[in-house]
Amino acid sequence: MSIWFLGLAVTLVSGAAATAYFWLVRRPRDEMSYGLHALSGLRWREFSKLVLAAMARRGLVEASPDPQDSREPQSTFLLARGDERWLLSCKHGSAYRIAAAPVQELAASIRLGAAHGGILATEGNVEKEGRDAAQGNTIELLDGPRLWPEVVDLIEPSLRDQVIDYAAARAKRHIGIAWLGAVAIGALAMAAWPNTPAPARPAAGAPSPAAPGAAIPAPAPPQPATFREPTEEELEIQMREVLKALARTPGVTRGVWQTKLTLSVDLAAGEQDVWPRICIELERYPALRTSRVQLNPPPGSSEPVRWRQCKTL
Repeated sequence: MSIWFLGLAVTLVSGAAATAYFWLVRRPRDEMSYGLHALSGLRWREFSKLVLAAMARRGLVEASPDPQDSREPQSTFLLARGDERWLLSCKHGSAYRIAAAPVQELAASIRLGAAHGGILATEGNVEKEGRDAAQGNTIELLDGPRLWPEVVDLIEPSLRDQVIDYAAARAKRHIGIAWLGAVAIGALAMAAWPNTPAPARPAAGAPSPAAPGAAIPAPAPPQPATFREPTEEELEIQMREVLKALARTPGVTRGVWQTKLTLSVDLAAGEQDVWPRICIELERYPALRTSRVQLNPPPGSSEPVRWRQCKTL
C-alpha cells in the first residue's frame, strides 16, 4: 500500500467520522440546549402561552379561561379534550430540578379535581425521585429534552433562527478543528508505517564508507489548538464580567443579557464612541464575541435601536 494512500485514507475516515458526529449528533443537542436557555429568558406569561399552544395541537384546550387577564403568574391550567379534563402545571426556568414534591402535589390536584390526568412542563429536568412519583399516576413529564420538540415550531421565528444558527456555527467550528486533527493523524500514520525499503547493506569485506551524520527525523505536525467551550458556570461568570466592565465604560448606562446569545446595552453617548469599547469587552471571551448586541440610543435621542455584532463566523 502506498504510504500517501494510507495517510489520505486515515485523514478522510477520521474527518468524515468527526463531521458526522458534530453535525448529526452534537448539533441537534446544542440546538436543544441553547433553545431551552432562550425559553428561560421568556416572561412567565409568554412561556405558559407557548406550552398552552403546544397542548392545543394535541387537542387539549384551556377550559373556561378567566376573561380577566390576571397580572399574577399562573402555573396551573385546566385543559379539556372532549369529556376529559387534564391539569397542566408549568414550572418556568431552566434551573428547575423537579423532585417528588411537585409531582405529588399535581397528583393530589388531579384527584381533588376529578381530572383524567396531568402534564408537568418545565425547561429544567425531572430527577429520578420525580419520575418515580409519577409512576402509578396519569402524569406526563415534559422536562427539557421532551418539551423542546413540542414547542420548537411555536417560538418566535427570529429567536428560533438565532438558536439554529448558533448551534450550526458551533458545529462548523468543531468540524474545522476536527479536520485539522484528522490531517495530523494521517501524517502520524504515514510516519509510523513500517513498510519502508531497508537501506542496502555493504558487501562482506568491502570497506565501510564513512557513516554520514544521523538523519534527524522530521517532527510530527503540531496538534492544532482547540477552542474549549466553557461550562455553563464559566459562561455565567464571563457574562457577569462583561456586565461589570460595561458598568465602568464611559458612554454606557447599563448592559443586560436578554438571553445567552443577546446583549442589550443602554447608551449615554454616541454609538461611534462606545461601540469599540463594547467589542473589546466581548472579544475577551471567545464564546461571547459573536453575541448579538442591541444598542439602545440615549433617552430623548431620535436615533433608532440598532443591532450589531463584533465578530462574525
